[in-house]
Amino acid sequence: MKTLYKSLLVLTILTLIFRTLTFFQYSLFISIALLLVVHWIPHILYKTEYVAYIYLTQVLGTTCGFYNLPYYDKFMHFLSGAIFVIIAYIILKKYIKEKPLLMIMMNCVETAIAFLWEVFEYSGLLLFNYDASRHYTTGVHDTMQDMIFSFIAGLIITYIIYKYPSYIDSLYKLPPDNLELSSQQSHI
Repeated sequence: MKTLYKSLLVLTILTLIFRTLTFFQYSLFISIALLLVVHWIPHILYKTEYVAYIYLTQVLGTTCGFYNLPYYDKFMHFLSGAIFVIIAYIILKKYIKEKPLLMIMMNCVETAIAFLWEVFEYSGLLLFNYDASRHYTTGVHDTMQDMIFSFIAGLIITYIIYKYPSYIDSLYKLPPDNLELSSQQSHI
């Protein structure tokens, strides 16, 4: 896992350096700021997922212009819906014991984040004249499609969690980052 994390981090940094040298734009600063956050993420699994998501959305999507590719934006919104439902599940299952209520709240969290993301995209248009939501060309149509794709992914993952909660629980049951160190300490 550490090798994958380091490889993703190096790939992200090299891509940003390349974009800085070939075509400087202000979205590079957002990419760098988002990467700095990785220092405070507690576990290597979460760090790896975070860097992969930032690479796909911000670095490739915005900085390298992949959002201009057909359906790339929809795929990223679909992916984010799945990710945020899983995050909501991991956090909320500690506090909400009723399974139906937990499933509803997971999707409420995901939908709220999708909404906030669309507000973020729209603020880019207002503040920096960056039209990520394509308001000039498609208006509300793109925004609604983005939120629907995110919502559908959230529902699919919710169904999987509902039917197979142990799968997600086992996937995110995190071992210590340094198994050798922790096993040595347990013998002391």
